[in-house]
Amino acid sequence: MSYRAGGLTILDGLSLEVERSETLVLLGRSGSGKTTALRLINRMLKPTGGSVWIDGQNTSDLDGIELRRRIGYVIQEFGLLPHWTVEQNVTLVPRLLGWPIERQRQRARELLEQVGLSPDELGSRFPHQLSGGQRQRVGVARALAAEPKLLLFDEPFGALDPVTRHEMQQQFLELRKRYGVASVFVTHDLVEALTIATRIAVLDRGRLEVVASPDEFFDVKTPVVRAFVDTLPKEMWGKRA
Repeated sequence: MSYRAGGLTILDGLSLEVERSETLVLLGRSGSGKTTALRLINRMLKPTGGSVWIDGQNTSDLDGIELRRRIGYVIQEFGLLPHWTVEQNVTLVPRLLGWPIERQRQRARELLEQVGLSPDELGSRFPHQLSGGQRQRVGVARALAAEPKLLLFDEPFGALDPVTRHEMQQQFLELRKRYGVASVFVTHDLVEALTIATRIAVLDRGRLEVVASPDEFFDVKTPVVRAFVDTLPKEMWGKRA
């Protein structure tokens, strides 16, 4: 798929696949087209070339609102509704889909526990009463609430302190193992990419540079990849570089 805007090419011929239980990390510098790729997947933007397919369906043939309700989306700024409780935020999409109230509440309790939050203690609180890490956990729970087949993450842990960020990355791995959902995860942090990815797709100025597993990544010799590897502490890669 490709995307042009204002006479500029933002993405040029990007072609990727992601399977169930896989985390495809889009890694690149600012302006490389990572977030644009996510917005094309959930039809917040429409490709100016090519197409996006989910479960054998061309997304251009689907209603955009219905499509987005089938895709979980987690962003760095949490995106919680400030005047809704934690439980109400988690059950947003199930409510829009018409789930019975009791099923909504049961799902919220299940997911809050899965992301390490007590539904009894925190379910009735409002976002401003939570820490940044707690708000991000609620955001992840909300993304999973309607049992989506695809999750999109746009640098979701970038604003968190290092300890909380590490905890969220480990929580993400546990949730992937439990639910087996396909996910596309945007980051500019190579350590994060190596921690959570099954494959890493490197974007550079709107083009796909390379796709590699975390183990293969260290053997890629392109200048863009080597620039990322050079950001790592020597003890992480020195013997392999």
